[in-house]
Amino acid sequence: MKSLFTLILFLFLLYPFSLAGEPKIDFSERVWDFGLAPQKSTVTHVFWIKNIGSDILRDISVKTP
Repeated sequence: MKSLFTLILFLFLLYPFSLAGEPKIDFSERVWDFGLAPQKSTVTHVFWIKNIGSDILRDISVKTP
């Protein structure tokens, strides 16, 4: 009986965490080809990132090849 009560209490305490949403990232595009560019020239492009999930999106890191 005591173990059943402990199990029910444990599940009851975990229930709110199971309802929490999760972040989901959506990119306008994943890759951009700048083509040929003269040396020492500056090229730019904007990548739009959108959170389509139901929680806060954190720790976005950008890496280049």
